[in-house]
Amino acid sequence: MDYQNRIGSKKGGGGVASASESNSYRRERIKKLVSNQIDLDNDPYVFKNHLGLLECRLCLTTHNNPESFLSHSQGRKHQLNLQKRSILENKHQQQQDHQGISISNINKISKGNKIGKPGYKVMKIRHPISLEIGLLIKINYLQISPGDSPNYRFMNTFEQNIDLSKNSNYQYLVINADPYENIAFKIPSKEIYSERTTSDNDDNDKFWTFWDKDTKEFYIQFFYKNIT
Repeated sequence: MDYQNRIGSKKGGGGVASASESNSYRRERIKKLVSNQIDLDNDPYVFKNHLGLLECRLCLTTHNNPESFLSHSQGRKHQLNLQKRSILENKHQQQQDHQGISISNINKISKGNKIGKPGYKVMKIRHPISLEIGLLIKINYLQISPGDSPNYRFMNTFEQNIDLSKNSNYQYLVINADPYENIAFKIPSKEIYSERTTSDNDDNDKFWTFWDKDTKEFYIQFFYKNIT
């Protein structure tokens, strides 16, 4: 900042800047710094709400301007939450690998052309014994590739790039079968039964899938734990 040639100062000497001039200079310097460090379009944790304020999805904080968000993003709380998110994603990936469900099985690209999305039906159901709420999904794959069968995978909001809202209150059930396009169902991010539990009554199953090769229909049913 040029402090020379101020009224009342000696030639070559630096006059004292007023408080308003110092604040203006500081705001301009921070603005340049922010423009080089914050990319609002590509940062997955910041978005501008309907009031024009910046919100941090990771820490659930609100900021009046980019300068405030920059200061927050360099702070201890935001950095700690970034570390927690990284640990959580690595743990989730290890669980998926352990179950033998690789991302490549869901995101695989057929050499042929896709023929569109399959028809499907979603039904809300209630368990007859525990009264827990669940979903039953039926999908028609009439033109599925010979010898192929549908694949499915549950995916958290930070693994996908289609829904840019990145709302941690939701997760996605992604189902794939060539030559159809992948379809995804946005469901609440609640704990569900991931293993088939059986008893003398088959109605007690909490999670199951079935592929009918004759009718080319795929069924998947699951229940949320302790949600009635």
